[in-house]
Amino acid sequence: EIGINIEERQHLLQPPPRGAFRIRTEMDSRLITLRLVPGFDDACIIHMIRAARETHLKGLILQLYGTGNMPSLKDDLVHALTDATKAGVCVVVTTQCHTGSVMLGHYATGMALKEAGVVSAGDMTLEATTAKLAYLLGRQDLTIDEVRDLMGVDLRGELTPEDEMPPPPLATAYQKAIAKKNRSRRY
Repeated sequence: EIGINIEERQHLLQPPPRGAFRIRTEMDSRLITLRLVPGFDDACIIHMIRAARETHLKGLILQLYGTGNMPSLKDDLVHALTDATKAGVCVVVTTQCHTGSVMLGHYATGMALKEAGVVSAGDMTLEATTAKLAYLLGRQDLTIDEVRDLMGVDLRGELTPEDEMPPPPLATAYQKAIAKKNRSRRY
């Protein structure tokens, strides 16, 4: 921000490159994105996931509500996602909201998704999530577990680091004060 003082957002600055410039062109496009809407038929989605796995699906991106939520009565869908992750599919959850981020584990459905092996896209847009997942899946030197881990790592400024994220909007005054205090300690 620029005003009387200039405040830099340090988390947006990337360190200088460590090696020679190189371009990786291998992208694995064997992924699908699904935007869930209220009242969706989970049986159709389950069948689509199973059919896609037969065609060697590598990635599945789900656009969910708010912080990564979906209706809590969708146990069959959670089981299908568990099966997909066990079969080597990287399942990533992103939000449909224009601001904010996915925070798996803050609600019961998010916790169930996390236990199913689903990973959070944080505050990445759908486009950034798709490009990043295709890039990581295209890298032949990475295992699926490494791909899952790297989805939560800021590689090129596409993701706000978790410790730089503002507190959830419904956080208590105490949580907000602690977060503000911790941010002011940065040098």
